[in-house]
Amino acid sequence: MAHWRGLLPPERLLEINYEAVVGDLETEARKLVRFCGLPWDPRCLAFHDTQRPVRTASAIQVRRPIYRTSQGRWEAYRNHLGPLVAALGDLADPASSPT
Repeated sequence: MAHWRGLLPPERLLEINYEAVVGDLETEARKLVRFCGLPWDPRCLAFHDTQRPVRTASAIQVRRPIYRTSQGRWEAYRNHLGPLVAALGDLADPASSPT
């Protein structure tokens, strides 16, 4: 992301933090919709209620509301990710990531 932050003007890039989305979907969804210049639609919060066909590997997830079960799951693998965590530095800590 540092590459894109350095390349694009701030008004062209919006970073969304996963933990922020699962913590407060409406606030983050409104931020995204506003950034795209679109009007707010409450159906953004009920995305899982759609009856449209979904033909992706995440088809089952699309039918579920936002869930927190994956949040922090990577921590179980921290010992195996040593070089990556070291290279990321503070970025490996979600609390220090930009939103």
